[in-house]
Amino acid sequence: MDVENHNSHEGMDQKTEMIVVPDRERKRELYERSLEEIKEGVKDVDSLVSRMATVVSVLRSNLEYYFWCGFYFTEEGEMVVGPYQGSTACANITYEGVCGAAARKKESVVVPNVHEFPGHIACDERSNSEIVVPLIGENGMVIAVLDVDSTELNAFDEVDRECLEEMIMPVLLDVE
Repeated sequence: MDVENHNSHEGMDQKTEMIVVPDRERKRELYERSLEEIKEGVKDVDSLVSRMATVVSVLRSNLEYYFWCGFYFTEEGEMVVGPYQGSTACANITYEGVCGAAARKKESVVVPNVHEFPGHIACDERSNSEIVVPLIGENGMVIAVLDVDSTELNAFDEVDRECLEEMIMPVLLDVE
């Protein structure tokens, strides 16, 4: 294959069909349904990576406005891609983008328009909005961040932030 002229999305239609972002009530329903499916899928699973894989698979399947959904592990000097669903991800990213901002601040970042975010890292040019939620361990250190992109502007809001922070992320560390 001619790597120099390779398009990472070769064969894919560059125009993404219009996705309707659900209203707040419908979002909550979708997250609640997803939570039950995730809990069932990670029952008796101790591996954090396996649990992450289940989370991204369920969320991407159930929330139609999710274009890309995955984790980046925080490492010294860079962030490294973990389990994800969607188009090919950037394998390593700096702490300059939205993921880096969430990791540095240890808080979620909602970006209505990624094209207006200073330092945004565009792994796929079709992404228009983003939410990033940190996964913080018992020691207060950020283990990873959950990164979600949408092709739609303004796709994410406080409902997404609340549901991801309070419902979904705790399941990752809740190993009995």
